[in-house]
Amino acid sequence: MDIGIIEAPTVKQLFIEKIAGMILSGELKPGDKLPSERELAAQARISKSAVHFAMAELERLGFVKTNARHGTYVCDYAKTGNIDTLSLLIHFNNESFLDREHMKDMLEMRIAIEGKAVERLASTLTEDSVAMLEEDILQAEKTAEEKADLRSLALCFFDFHHDICFASGNFILPLLFNSFRSVTITYWEHAIRLLGKDVCIQLMKDLLDVLKKKDAKRSVDFLQEQFRMFLKMTANH
Repeated sequence: MDIGIIEAPTVKQLFIEKIAGMILSGELKPGDKLPSERELAAQARISKSAVHFAMAELERLGFVKTNARHGTYVCDYAKTGNIDTLSLLIHFNNESFLDREHMKDMLEMRIAIEGKAVERLASTLTEDSVAMLEEDILQAEKTAEEKADLRSLALCFFDFHHDICFASGNFILPLLFNSFRSVTITYWEHAIRLLGKDVCIQLMKDLLDVLKKKDAKRSVDFLQEQFRMFLKMTANH
């Protein structure tokens, strides 16, 4: 057994989480002006350089905006954030972030990306693509039989759907899908808890069966129906 290396978070990371947590909780609101980096360093009793790099990361995540002349202000992260911001939101809120409205937003994003991939793949499906997707399903079954941790199984589902994007032949779609990697894996963890691993694996098989019929519209409709089913089940829990 190898549990791996346990690493403590850095002072910079702890500071980022502290400020982000205050923003997410509403303690700090959009438009609020933050103290100077020197003042923040004194309050937190950490180095000014740690605060400086932390603030740069918070700005990259869309939580704050620094103006050299006017100081640093809290931003509306929903407007200025990015995919890394979404990952941090899920990290902070755990499963409570995956409420019905957020789940609906996420499924709409997935159908926009994966729906186009499924549409293209259904028209151009090759034996190699089928073999790749079948291998993904076998890996999911093997992982489930080994009773691996939930994240390992969720990763199998991510790989299957990412390979659909890759096999579609569109260069951009798999890159877009992969940018939502951590968020999508969290979604699959939630789906496995809700539906059970056997049902999730069967959905993979059913989607591949529909793709094999090479009917683009039917394939997209089937994918959308899967999402609607999951969203309905989410509303009941």
